[in-house]
Amino acid sequence: MRILAEGGGLSGEEAMADQSSAEPPRAANDPERLGQLVRDQAQTIAHYKKMYDRSSALAKIGVWECDLATEALSWTDGVYDLFELPRGSPVARAAILAMYEPESCRKVQELRARAIQEGGSFTIDAQIVTANGNMRWMRLTADVEMEGGHPVRIFGTKQDITEEKAAEEELRVLQAELIHLSRRTAMAAMAETLAHELNQPLTAMVNYVAGTRRALARGDDPHEIVRNGFDAIEASAFRASAIIRSLRAMTGGRATRREAIDPNPLILEAGSMALAAAGDGASIDYALGEGMLVLADPVQIQQVVINLVKNAIDAVRGSERREIAVHSRSTGDAMLLCVEDSGPGLAAGIVDTLFDSFVSSKPDGTGIGLSICRTIVESHGGRIAAANRPEGGACFTVVLPLAEVDSAGQAAQQDRDVNGEMRRASYGGGQLR
Repeated sequence: MRILAEGGGLSGEEAMADQSSAEPPRAANDPERLGQLVRDQAQTIAHYKKMYDRSSALAKIGVWECDLATEALSWTDGVYDLFELPRGSPVARAAILAMYEPESCRKVQELRARAIQEGGSFTIDAQIVTANGNMRWMRLTADVEMEGGHPVRIFGTKQDITEEKAAEEELRVLQAELIHLSRRTAMAAMAETLAHELNQPLTAMVNYVAGTRRALARGDDPHEIVRNGFDAIEASAFRASAIIRSLRAMTGGRATRREAIDPNPLILEAGSMALAAAGDGASIDYALGEGMLVLADPVQIQQVVINLVKNAIDAVRGSERREIAVHSRSTGDAMLLCVEDSGPGLAAGIVDTLFDSFVSSKPDGTGIGLSICRTIVESHGGRIAAANRPEGGACFTVVLPLAEVDSAGQAAQQDRDVNGEMRRASYGGGQLR
């Protein structure tokens, strides 16, 4: 029976009796259990230390600390290994700084002083010479610990990144070699392009000279012959110069001169130049639409037509039917130009890649001309395509946006979707529809 004290609590004697009957904690009074607890904790700590050591070794990273009052350094094994110093040996900060490359040492000292002053942190890649004389790169991270608003110690990590830096240098060398190779490739392509494009006016000049000689040999009026011959040669020479300027502008990324032009005189002149360069008596049937203006670089657009007509001449060479036709018409907001021939047509496997560089349907072709054509046409906001005609031969189609002329008579180029016009360019009975 319990006796309640005044206020409903247990009496002092009852409380003492109740307290004495309580079982004391087993761990506190059981040495064996207490020892087991200590051993378990030691095993856990050893396990985590082993995990830390293994991960640090794999990452080649160590932890360091510096007491700002005494400049005393504390390192883990990873930092000793990085500097190739005996593990656990005493280290002095001045001796360690002497192992840094001068520029790295200066940068580390600057960042350290600023971090201590501001109570901040920093990261830097620094170069060192180890105790064994090996050059190494390390990534140093540091953070300043504050107590009562004052910096007391600085600590962080040091990681060996020598392999990473070596890989970066190897990549830099490879990139430099790739850039050099790209430049050589670009120079080779440029030389091939110049050779291809300049071949036409130079060949035309040779043919004009040969024609002049033949006319003189026949006894024709020498003054008229020489004057016409010189005029034609001069025009071809100016054209060669214009081609070089145009190609320099294209490859240099400079804006080319564009103006609102009537394409018909350019097309007719381009056809004449291509025929003169061919020199085999071929002829062209023209059906050109009237009243169209395109905003274009005349030299570049004319070069496209010359390339297409020259290809058509090559296609019909040796054929029984030597038909070449050049048609153009307006589709409302674009000019549709087609160069047709009655040659053997295009091989099925080459149509999709015909406008890629170094792809040609001719045995002795360079694969440059049509690639240049596509570059020029697309730079003018147009499209170029090729297809075989149902009755035989091929047709190359060019779509160029028409120029708009404002109230002041100035041409302004519009952004138009010419893809639709290209899709609608099809053939029926050998004619565009």
